[in-house]
Amino acid sequence: MNKHILTLSLLLAFVAMGRAQSPASPDSLPYPQIFTDMPNVHIVQDSSITQLMQEKIAGISGVSKEGIGWRVQVYSSNIPVQSKSEALTLEAKLKDAIDQPIYILSTPPFIKVRVGDFRTQEEALSFKNELIGLFPELVGDTYIVRDDHIKIR
Repeated sequence: MNKHILTLSLLLAFVAMGRAQSPASPDSLPYPQIFTDMPNVHIVQDSSITQLMQEKIAGISGVSKEGIGWRVQVYSSNIPVQSKSEALTLEAKLKDAIDQPIYILSTPPFIKVRVGDFRTQEEALSFKNELIGLFPELVGDTYIVRDDHIKIR
């Protein structure tokens, strides 16, 4: 009998959790007419889905999300005194010449400078070759690296 009460309690808890989500009102989003004509249909979804749908409908395409991709690493050093200064100098030099985001990362004991947010390895390789064309002195220090925190647009 206790098993039945526990099972029923868990079932009721799951149902209550499902109802606790804030439903999207049919007035807030243009759901298909079939849903708005049926008063007994209630759309229940996570608020993040509602937000994404509203952004899509509004044409907001500049919303950044993080994902897995590629960057071009142009500097890495573990010399404490000079690495931060060199990274900042390189960032200033690159900022004037390229139209890509530049990231200075501190993963002790290393300071790294990475460039770009590329979805594919091919895009990163193409940019790496372009960058080395602009700055031949970087050829020995430039690598393509996989990164879990690229900005996806």
